[in-house]
Amino acid sequence: MKLIYKAYNLGMALSENQITVLSVENPKAYSSILCDIWNQTQGGEGGFILSKEGELRNIAKEVDCIFNPFALDFNGKRVINRLYQELQEQANTSLMNESISLNGSIVAYLDELSRQVPYALEYALDFDIVGLMKLYNVKMECFGECLLEKIVEYLRVMSHVCGMKNYVFVGLKQCLTVEELKQLYEFVFCEKINLIIIEYIHSAPISGEKGWILDRDLCIIDL
Repeated sequence: MKLIYKAYNLGMALSENQITVLSVENPKAYSSILCDIWNQTQGGEGGFILSKEGELRNIAKEVDCIFNPFALDFNGKRVINRLYQELQEQANTSLMNESISLNGSIVAYLDELSRQVPYALEYALDFDIVGLMKLYNVKMECFGECLLEKIVEYLRVMSHVCGMKNYVFVGLKQCLTVEELKQLYEFVFCEKINLIIIEYIHSAPISGEKGWILDRDLCIIDL
């Protein structure tokens, strides 16, 4: 897979077992790059191109951009929709008998409840597992205590529930220690996740990273 930024002829290969680090030292370019990657991950326009084996890919569907790792949303719309879809599939297959029994109990309860009032009532007889999940506010629970644990748990959820394998983090190397970064890299390598880190200043490289610098003169330095 390859990520290209047209404005500066910047092409970065996203390879397995490799962390991509882009250091942007020009403030205007830094602002432009962050604005574009955010817009495109939200479904808008921008200068990035994502491709795999020559085929263009939809950045909004295949890349998640995190500006603030301290405010990770484990229950965003994308996660909840996919979670409820998975739960519905389980209810209709491995728990089909239980679902039928539960629906029968609910209908019987509503029948009895309707007899307690002096007017006719009607209600749906079909079992709606998604409606039940919403009623009981079913959602993901985060067990992470420190920032590293929360990031790992977030990546695990997004990867397994939503199938998301490409992540852009802004300034991540300024938030974690070298040892924490090494642990994070080990995790994403095992999960076959592509991690792209964008930072405003070049930091000391860590094993497993592949770096590019866009300097103040807009020259690309391939490390």
